[in-house]
Amino acid sequence: MAQLIAISRTFLWRRVHSLMGLWLVIYLFEHLIVNSQAALWISDNGSHFVRLVNSLESLPFLHVIEVVFIGIPLLVHAYWGVRRSLSAKYNVSKTDGSAPALPYGRNRAYKWQRLTSWILLIGIIFHVVQMRFVEMPREIQGKFVVTLKPDEMIDQLADRLQVSLTKEGDQVIATAASPGKAMVLKVREIFQNGWMAAFYTLFVLAAAFHAFNGMWTALITWGAILSYRAQRAFIPLCWGGVAILAFLGLAAIWGSA
Repeated sequence: MAQLIAISRTFLWRRVHSLMGLWLVIYLFEHLIVNSQAALWISDNGSHFVRLVNSLESLPFLHVIEVVFIGIPLLVHAYWGVRRSLSAKYNVSKTDGSAPALPYGRNRAYKWQRLTSWILLIGIIFHVVQMRFVEMPREIQGKFVVTLKPDEMIDQLADRLQVSLTKEGDQVIATAASPGKAMVLKVREIFQNGWMAAFYTLFVLAAAFHAFNGMWTALITWGAILSYRAQRAFIPLCWGGVAILAFLGLAAIWGSA
């Protein structure tokens, strides 16, 4: 009989962590493609962003889909990622000679992978609470309502989007026929705030780097790029992925306000 070989829990967790990370890279692309359409809405009345958001919000069992295909992979990936970050030791800085200093590219990437994981942990929690609970349009009798701060462009933009406005004190209540139209106004308002724009810029850049540096490591983990030549050749492709993700995310932040 063939002898059974015990597989360590660490080995299994690393593989699960890697798979969840690869899946989250795919989701991140989808998420930022949708968000990037908010940058184009001045010229097309937000039709692409509105249509995509409406399609997503109309999915049956949406909350179940979000929990199973987004929430659980995030939690699993974050759990093992936090454990690895807490135990990580960096050796890229100069020392007094009592410890090695290896300021090489992949060592720097290892350090930034761990540092960006903390940025993402804080950013994801804040983003989910803000956009899925605090700022999410409220559905009232088949209409979607958001509260906005008045500005010089709000009346013109509401006319173009066919959204009705009601002024209440120092706020404006926007009532739209679809969640997409209400959300595009809320996204615009959020990114008009300089602190929010700066925070989300850092968030997007951290996510872009973490995603594709992690993908490079995952491909090695799963045996897709084992030779030194293959690993070197894949690095520029990963940087290209970082650039694409960063462009999509920054377009939404700086192009929608």
